[in-house]
Amino acid sequence: MLTEIPTPTVGEILKDEFLDPLGLDAIKLARALNVPAARIVAILRGQRRLTVETGLKLSRYFNMSDRFFIDLQTEIDVRHEKPALVEELAGIAPLALA
Repeated sequence: MLTEIPTPTVGEILKDEFLDPLGLDAIKLARALNVPAARIVAILRGQRRLTVETGLKLSRYFNMSDRFFIDLQTEIDVRHEKPALVEELAGIAPLALA
């Protein structure tokens, strides 16, 4: 029997892979990005999705590709939404091009 590993949130990844190892907290990060601290706290708590603006700022700050955090958020969104749409997606016939 396979046990599915839950997909982490962007906030969990941000905290575990970036903030904690670098000794940063939400306040320091918010100041560095020039965004409200409440935004970073909400992302870390999984209460808010990452916007393109914040994703670009995070990527710049952590010296990652422009799309790193944006693509991470998109991948997480797909993993959460797709299971709920399996039956509906199966009922959509792909366009047949001649």
